[in-house]
Amino acid sequence: MFVPELSEVLGRLRLTQYLNVLIDNGFHTWETVLDITEYDLTALNFKLGHRRILQREIATFRGIPRSLSLEPESMDVDQPPFSPSSRENSTVPTTSTSPPPREKRRYRRHPHPDNNAPKKPKTAYVNFADKLREEPDISALSFVDIAKEVGRRWQVLPPEQKRIWESHAARAMQEHEVQMDEYKKTDSWRKYQNYLSDFKSQQTQPPKEKRPTAPRIDSFMTGDSSRASPVSSDVPSSLPSFTSTGTESEICHNALTLAFSELVSLRGEILADSSQAYDEKHLPSEELTRRAMYAFVSGTGSLVYMWTVVQVDEILDRIYRPTKPVDAMTLAECFTVAAMGAHYDMDCFPDRIRRMLYASATLYFHERLAQTDYLRTMRLLLSMSFYAILEKHMSARYLIAAGLQVARWKCPPLQQLGGNATVDNGRRLFRSLIFMDSWLSYTLGYPSEVAAEDIAFVCIPHAADGRTMDELIHIQTSRIGLIAAEITKTLGSPELTTRANIDSLKHSLEVWQTELPPILQMATLTSSPLPELTSYQKRAIFMVHMMYLGALILLYRTLLVATAETQLTDGAAWSLDLSIEDARRYRHECSVAGQQMARVLGLISFDRTLTKRCWMMIYWSFTASIVLLFSAMTKLLDHRTGGVDEDLTYAKFCIEIMEPCRVYEPVARRYLDIIWPLYNSLRSIYQRMSKAKTSISMLLQTDPGQMSPYLPVNKEEMAPISTKLSALVMDPFGRNQDGAGDDNCRRMLNSDGSCSVFWWK
Repeated sequence: MFVPELSEVLGRLRLTQYLNVLIDNGFHTWETVLDITEYDLTALNFKLGHRRILQREIATFRGIPRSLSLEPESMDVDQPPFSPSSRENSTVPTTSTSPPPREKRRYRRHPHPDNNAPKKPKTAYVNFADKLREEPDISALSFVDIAKEVGRRWQVLPPEQKRIWESHAARAMQEHEVQMDEYKKTDSWRKYQNYLSDFKSQQTQPPKEKRPTAPRIDSFMTGDSSRASPVSSDVPSSLPSFTSTGTESEICHNALTLAFSELVSLRGEILADSSQAYDEKHLPSEELTRRAMYAFVSGTGSLVYMWTVVQVDEILDRIYRPTKPVDAMTLAECFTVAAMGAHYDMDCFPDRIRRMLYASATLYFHERLAQTDYLRTMRLLLSMSFYAILEKHMSARYLIAAGLQVARWKCPPLQQLGGNATVDNGRRLFRSLIFMDSWLSYTLGYPSEVAAEDIAFVCIPHAADGRTMDELIHIQTSRIGLIAAEITKTLGSPELTTRANIDSLKHSLEVWQTELPPILQMATLTSSPLPELTSYQKRAIFMVHMMYLGALILLYRTLLVATAETQLTDGAAWSLDLSIEDARRYRHECSVAGQQMARVLGLISFDRTLTKRCWMMIYWSFTASIVLLFSAMTKLLDHRTGGVDEDLTYAKFCIEIMEPCRVYEPVARRYLDIIWPLYNSLRSIYQRMSKAKTSISMLLQTDPGQMSPYLPVNKEEMAPISTKLSALVMDPFGRNQDGAGDDNCRRMLNSDGSCSVFWWK
């Protein structure tokens, strides 16, 4: 659980006047304040109202709903009520007695921190305070006055400016999570976990003798939930219409806060040129808007569920032919879908207008609006994440996480009410959110946010599923995405690449392929006569098969890197729990998957339904080309030329598919600038080896097909190629690759003080 800074909490509660006295008495962190007692508050001279504010904050942090009173249930049990007359005749003394002497607070041991772990970044409030302390008039104040002034200015800070601070802090926390993911693969992390386990086992041993302890604040937080009013709500004030348990509402509120912080950041980048945003009085052309929205529905509707043509028409009618004032949610929906559609039909709007449409949507879509309709909120979060992915912006991750939280909260209870259109649409949106989360997980390398309960609720076919072709495709898209995410999670480090894990995951892929409905199988798509499918549905089915082949490559990519390193070191680098023969067999299956991907790419591109910004096609073209170049390189290192020409030919075909995207997609341009030199180098080496083999064959007058002379390869020449290909196959989006000089990249501070660059913004 994330523990905030003490100064941040007190600043938010406007209790900064107590910061000094708490620190002077040993309460240096918020974690220690959580154990504070009533006697402590009395000794520290907390005012009654202030201590109630602090107690409520501690209760909220511990997950106690706001609907529950902090008063102990046994408050009046020990003393029966007395009337004034009975008190006069009573022998019970009326004078108040002093509380019993408080026993000295027992010291609570804490484990020492892990000094090798990446340092946790500062919160938005602390960064704001540090910046404020740089002002001369603030730095001249006393410590207490500085704390008071920082708390006051944070409270009056405009929401837009506060969002910027929160967005930067959220990004820093995300980068910290990336560093922690890498750190958890090290021996230092494992040693610290062993230390924590030993420490906790020692702390849980029963003490030799019990001693009474002073009542803690959390004793006021216990009690049956039946004490709460039946109409009370523990929902945060910023989301008053979301009514559920405290834990769910708090989690949802926090996820939405992070998501909207990232939206503010992206909007700030777009509105930097001070262009005028769109509103109900300043609208783009209806004809172009309709064309863009239709393009998006056609381009994505067969693969994932978001919008339908009927819904688009209703939105356009409400905006361009209004019979009543247009609501903010409708404007946000219209501008978002039109902005995404301009990615698919680039002749609708130029890039400047496309970006302004998205910025205009984020101006209308905010936390207060998110409370009005959970289903439309889920849809907008999903749609905006799609746009963020097209823009290569990391806000996509937070938008998907927030959408999943809303879906977990609202969809399962509605299912109990019986099947209807709203429930079915909610489940379909939930399934699309799961697919998007899985895709981000196995492409960007982040842990998936999807839980087992989500899969059980959404991905098991319901009565309403399977009625349409699109529904069948949506289900299989989510299923294969989840398997790919599981592969990434299971094989997260080289030591986990074992025969048992590979065989288990391969079995999951085989089961998926076996259970695939006949209408979605490749043999059906390539048969004659063809089934009655639209061009977009056929393309979506081809993409589902591309995801399957991509999952196979994810399964074997660690082996590709390991075998290449072994070849370059004459076997010294092999450390996997597999024989080299098994690895070669898996490597061959991986190269076959790459060739099949190239064939499917040809089938998809043939119907001309693609655009120069189709991000999934760019990604799969890149993946197939890298795997095929890897296959060619390992064959050359094995002194074999057979099959190399075929690998290089397929790789060139995949690279040429990306070439028209160079102008429109920055990451495609980056890919091409890296891949073309690698391809040319391997082609040159292959031609040199083939020429040498032919010359020797002619000299000895033997059959070249039966002769395989030893043709030494310059390993110093191959090593840079292998290193670059290894980096690309394991890290396709540049999380650990050099991107210096590119202003569109996101810079991340590493634990060792160095700076790496992430290709996504």
